[in-house]
Amino acid sequence: MIIKVSKYIKKKINQSELKKIFKIANTIEDYLNQKEVNQRIQKSNVKGTDSQVIQKIIEEIAIPLGFKDEKKGLFMKYKDSGLRPDFYKKIGLKGILMEVERGKTTTNHIEVSHTKYIYKSVCKKMENFFYEENYLNIDSARVFSY
Repeated sequence: MIIKVSKYIKKKINQSELKKIFKIANTIEDYLNQKEVNQRIQKSNVKGTDSQVIQKIIEEIAIPLGFKDEKKGLFMKYKDSGLRPDFYKKIGLKGILMEVERGKTTTNHIEVSHTKYIYKSVCKKMENFFYEENYLNIDSARVFSY
């Protein structure tokens, strides 16, 4: 099964940082599409499995790429200061946050067999951040579906 990918990018962003981020994202995508890795993900993506099982597979590429696992302290100046992404990598003055979620974690009461609907739902939500009137401090996003 090929990993589905959706990309979202602000209109005006630092192209140098974007190239670095896309290179990393492409490396992750290539890794996820390797036959052996993809088979492990599919075998792990069953009802009742914790997202940490999939996270461990992604960790195999994330850590060598320089990501930190469960990085703490990134949101200290915010109201919900305990937030921590599954993976974080600093790029320039910003960074990459990576979350690994199974369908039921993202959308309640939907089984794993409905991942195409979950993927569309997540993409629809992410897309909203990339309309100019809704811009946040998110320059780009990639959504991978397994």
